[in-house]
Order: sequence, then structure tokens, then C-alpha cells
Amino acid sequence: MSSSIEKGHGWLLIAVCTSLFCMPFMMAGVNAVLPPIGAELKASAQQLGLMGAFYAMGLAVFQLASGSLGDILGYKRVFIWGIAIFGVCGALLGFAASVEAFLGLRLVQGMGGAMFNACGLALLASAAPAGKRAIYLGYSGSAVYAGIACGPPVAGFVAGWLGWRWLFWGNALTSVVVLLLMKYGVSLDWRTAKGRRFDWGGCIIYGLAMTALTFGSSELAAYPVMAGFLLAAFAILMVLFCFKELRSEFPILDIRLLARNRVFALSSLAAFINYSSFFGVLFFFSLYLQFGLGMTVQQAGMFLALQSLVQAMTTPLAARLCIKFDPGHVSAVGVGLCGLGLLVSAFLAVDSPIGVLLTAQGLLGVGISFFALPNTTIILESAGREHVGQASGLTGAVRTGGQLVNMVVITLTLGFYLGDKPAGPETIDAFMDSMHLDLVIFGILNLLAVGCVLARNRK
Repeated sequence: MSSSIEKGHGWLLIAVCTSLFCMPFMMAGVNAVLPPIGAELKASAQQLGLMGAFYAMGLAVFQLASGSLGDILGYKRVFIWGIAIFGVCGALLGFAASVEAFLGLRLVQGMGGAMFNACGLALLASAAPAGKRAIYLGYSGSAVYAGIACGPPVAGFVAGWLGWRWLFWGNALTSVVVLLLMKYGVSLDWRTAKGRRFDWGGCIIYGLAMTALTFGSSELAAYPVMAGFLLAAFAILMVLFCFKELRSEFPILDIRLLARNRVFALSSLAAFINYSSFFGVLFFFSLYLQFGLGMTVQQAGMFLALQSLVQAMTTPLAARLCIKFDPGHVSAVGVGLCGLGLLVSAFLAVDSPIGVLLTAQGLLGVGISFFALPNTTIILESAGREHVGQASGLTGAVRTGGQLVNMVVITLTLGFYLGDKPAGPETIDAFMDSMHLDLVIFGILNLLAVGCVLARNRK
């Protein structure tokens, strides 16, 4: 560990960063090996799509609740519960014999991931000494991006060599190691709201809202009418959730904090906008490489890993810049680089030189790391020590929510340009038109995020 890490915090960082590597790895990796999983479990195309949606739903539903539970019961305790659930479900997934069992376990595994994600960030934020929070969060950010980058190639290698079930059994063994490190190697813990009642009503309403958003976004192409009702239900439930939280004595998300704390509110909004823009680029690049440039799935996966590797490598640099300069200024540069990368991507054509795509990936990789780390640091610091758990949960919630909203935008534009035809080499022109329109939309959204950052930085 770097000399910038305080004595006694080494095991904490190793445990948290390893867990934060596993969470996106089990999403990106499993998505890369869905065909062999579906073939063995005899899953339909719809069920195959739900395997990723159920995991995302578990993450989305339980992010806010996990942060609030950590405030009440202690971050270390909830972290251990989460990694235990994550590991047990991983082991059982390796033995799954039916699609129904697989989907149920993926849902619960996502809930476990939400628990250790929210409380892991809260532990790092609470343990970090004054002036070093960005460094601690920098290690965690690098772990997340490394998990995204390593997911497809490592999962493909394991599935081809040992079989896809070993992907889950390996995850279970890693979870056991993390659990032991946290339980016996880390003595630190924080409980900022000991004795406070848990907001079960708010948790249930929020869970129902995120469930509606997850299924509404994932089923929009196949069942547009049903998906439209679900998305409308999501909007209504979120309004009810806000009213409930405003009236609650002990909310899982203090809406009043968002109303009176401009820095906290605008930083959270900027994160939501940026994540909404970012995830669409990965989707479009994947299909562009395969259908436009004729790459195989494996080649496209290795190519896309470059962007995540750039993010992982530049996150420690972003942490150092946050110490030397105002984190708000660093995040503003990051948003600008992301916007520039989106604009470059919007001009891609089938015959564009590969250097254009590499430039866009480099700009987006550096931009995301320069934005995400300082912005997360600002969110956690502006919330105050008594709201660290809620702020950590909100950080994960806006990331997952942004991804789901992004799915809605992409599905609508693809449906407009392609109709009921699948994306493929024969529909590449319509696909490129859809990609260009969405990247323009995402670019405009990113400019709005620049406005949020500049307004937040105003004295």
C-alpha cells in the first residue's frame, strides 16, 4: 500500500476494494457468458435478458436501504452480511439447475452486492483522515473499473476452460476471503445513527419503484404497452417516495438535505446525468465493433476493455489531483472530457479510422475517472458525517438508476429507426443513425452536467 495510507487501514482497503472489484465483475462477466448459461439451463431469449436485469434490480432496490442500515447497525456489520449473501448466492448459482432458481439467486446476489457496496464506501469515507479521502476512494474507484475491464475476458477464459459454473464458485471463494479479512483484520466500525428506527415504508416504496423501472426499461422493446405502464408506475411511486421521506422522522434518504444542501444535490444530479450518458456509449461501441467493423464478440470485448483500463489507470492520478487542486475543478475537467469524447463518438462512421474510436475511448476513460472520483468525494463530504451511509447508498443508486434510464432512451431510439428488426450487418445504416442521435442526446445531457458542476462550484 502507498505511504499515503494510514497505519492499520491496509486490510480495510484490501477487503473493500476486492469486494468492489467483484460486484461489477459479476455483472460484466456473466453478461459475456450468457449464451452457454442459457444453453445449459434451456433459457429463452427473454429469460436470458432477465439474468442481467434481476442482478441490476437487486442492486437498485437495496442501495439506499443498505446505506441507512449501515448508519443504524454499523457499516462493518452490514458489509459482512452483504458479502456473505453475495458469496452464498454465488456458490448456489454454480449448482443452479433451472432458470427460475438462477434468476432468484441473481436477485438476492445483487441485494448482497448493494449492501457491501454502500457500506464499503462509507467505511472508507469514515476511515480516511482529513485530506486523504480522495486517495482512499481512488483505490476503490480503480477496483470498480478493473472489475468492469476484467469481466468479459476473464469470464470467457474461465467458462471456456473450466465451465461457466466455476465463474460463480470462484466468486464464492473470493467472498469468503473478503469476509474473513473484514471480520478478523478490520477493527474499525462506525454507527452514526445508533438506535434510530429503520424506514420500512420508504424502503418498500423505493423498492417497488426501482422494480418498475428495471422491468419497464428491460421490456420496453418486447412489450411496449406493459413497459409504459411500469415506467408510469415508477414515476408515481417516486413521487410518493419523496412525500413519504419528507414526512418521515427517520428517512432512508433525507430529501430535506437535497433541498437545503446545494453542493450535495447538484453533485448527485451531475452523477446521475453523467452515468446516464456513459453507459450508452459502451452499448453502442459493442455493436458498432461487431456489426460495423466485423469483429468477433471476443475481439470486441478485448477492445472495449481498453476504456475501463484507462479509467482504472487514471483514477489514482485523479486522487492526487484532488489533493493538489479543488476537487470541484477536477470534476469539471472530467465532465468536459466526457462531453468531448461523446462528440467525437457522434461522428463515427463505418469507414472511420480506428484511431477515432481509440481517441473517443481515451477521452471517455480519463473523463470518467476525473469526474467520478472527485464528485463522489464531494458528495460524501458535503453530506456530513451523520449522513455518510445515506450518501454512499445514493452514490450507488444514481449510478444504477442512470444505467436503467439510459436503457429506456436507447430502446426508444432503436425502435424508431429499426422498428422490429434486430440490429445487425443488414441494418447497420439505421443502427448508425440511432447511435448518432443518442450520442448527441447524451452529449447535451453531459453539457447539463457541466452546468451542475459549475453551479455547485460557485461560492
